[in-house]
Amino acid sequence: MKITPMKKILLMGAIGLSVFSFAQGMNISWTKKSKEPVILSTGDTIKVNQVIQYKLGTNHDGSFKYVQMLNNFNEPIKPAESRFAMMKQPVLFFKEKDGVTYVFTKYFVSNLEAAILSKEIEILK
Repeated sequence: MKITPMKKILLMGAIGLSVFSFAQGMNISWTKKSKEPVILSTGDTIKVNQVIQYKLGTNHDGSFKYVQMLNNFNEPIKPAESRFAMMKQPVLFFKEKDGVTYVFTKYFVSNLEAAILSKEIEILK
């Protein structure tokens, strides 16, 4: 069977697409969980079991920019939709990757500092 240039291009495209799709949430997935309190740049401290309220998303369609939904393996799968605004959930654990702290709840993962600064989430005292 002779492989033509067009077949090579299609094969490489299919391989590239499948690798890209598979690797979407893996970056943060392999990072170790932490239950230690996190100190923000504002000086506030966030602990496990503290409640997060999800405010309004900052994207043009109302979806969240810094909050993503989780699958059953605690991997981010897509940005949270606007229908999840005003939901409250307790913090389960934290992860840190490349100097960015992520906070995990039952259904969401958030880039902690960016979400607080953009007012997508609020930490309830």
